[in-house]
Amino acid sequence: MMYLDYIPIVLPSILIVFSSITVLYLDNGTKKGYSSAVSLSLAVLVVSFLVLIVFYALGYYNYSLFAGTLYISNFGYFISISALLATIITIYGGITHLETSKTRSSFLSLAMLTDLGVIYLSFSYNVITILASWGVASAATYVIALIRKDYSSTIAGVKYLVMGLLSSSLMVLGFAFYILGVGSLSLDASIQYQALIILGIIILSVAFLFKIGAFPFQAWLPDVYSMSDRVSVAFVSSVGKIVGIAPLLDVIYFLRPTGELALTIFVVFAIITIMSLIFGNIVAFSRQDFASMLSYSSITQVGFMLIAITMLPYNSSVAVSGLMVYLLAYSIAQAGLFIALSHIEKVSGTSYIEGFRGMSSSDKVLAFSVTVLLLSLLGIPPILGFWAKLFVLEASFSQPWLTVIGFLNSAVSAGYYIPPIREIFREGEFKMINSTERDATIIASVLSIALGIVAPLIVGVIV
Repeated sequence: MMYLDYIPIVLPSILIVFSSITVLYLDNGTKKGYSSAVSLSLAVLVVSFLVLIVFYALGYYNYSLFAGTLYISNFGYFISISALLATIITIYGGITHLETSKTRSSFLSLAMLTDLGVIYLSFSYNVITILASWGVASAATYVIALIRKDYSSTIAGVKYLVMGLLSSSLMVLGFAFYILGVGSLSLDASIQYQALIILGIIILSVAFLFKIGAFPFQAWLPDVYSMSDRVSVAFVSSVGKIVGIAPLLDVIYFLRPTGELALTIFVVFAIITIMSLIFGNIVAFSRQDFASMLSYSSITQVGFMLIAITMLPYNSSVAVSGLMVYLLAYSIAQAGLFIALSHIEKVSGTSYIEGFRGMSSSDKVLAFSVTVLLLSLLGIPPILGFWAKLFVLEASFSQPWLTVIGFLNSAVSAGYYIPPIREIFREGEFKMINSTERDATIIASVLSIALGIVAPLIVGVIV
């Protein structure tokens, strides 16, 4: 029985590591080789996803492994599952798009390595584990942003890399203060010097907020989302966010802050939350380019995630549950919409929302799918995004002013999520063309609806 405890972490690790190397050799430049590499990647990700689902259902959680460096938690399962689903959508959607790329096998390999890093970040119980996992996941996302090697992708990727190096440097500094404050490398340690812990948590928060693109640390985000290759952005904007959220949740959750530390975390994240919600909404309103709108709206989406982090010291169970559902809803919708944009650009020749015109008459299924994903980000029932916002806001009920701010900003976001839907139903010259990008968008929308129906059950399981 003890050996089974290791399977949720060991089996996906072995499969992903060996597959990430194998795909580089399978893809020998031929169509058959590329097809084999894609099939292996998707098969490994699906198997890893199923392993996590099965072992969570069997109750394999709430225990530590490898001398206390990993802790198999229920929320760790959901973070990992969110990353794997977003990666499956991205890789499947990018099959046709990546076929002409010379770096296609590298993308497959790096995407899987990012997921490996996310899995270990999700279950981290030790500072060293976070640093090692962060190195794997972050480095892979930086290369993915640069992988297309065209001018705009290079410029955007270099900005992402520079901000990433700054983020990593701050994280190391923050953990130095954290270790001094608790006298241990463990995340579940008693506080010895609260002043050092407060300083360490503030620095760590800045580091992780850089990675997820919260205000005012979002300078890199619009360029990366607007200028990089669409399939790369589909991955970076979904899984890349999880890379920053997972360690932030681990550190604060296992620290179990009280008193002055809890108040400091609440105040710092409440300020960042409000600024992110307002800034993202204001700037997204003025954007007609769909990629640019999604980039700034993602800052608002991060603001909603941070409501859960803000309330973590005072309402941890509901906050964690809400954040898990939000990560799942956001990663599916964001990956699906950028994959959809890649298809729409090929059909209409533009990334502006005017390119959506005629979709409802010529490609009803795609029109429905894009609409569902936009409404999921907006938070319309019964789609998964509705439950995500509801559960996150529920965590803030003890602070009604924060709940009201969140609700108002959610309503305001309709001002930029509805115009693309309006354009879909206008007359235009959009044509129906089959592609894996179109299919992946449909899959993402079906997942958003299906998971939205069972979302209350999901939250009940997490709590």
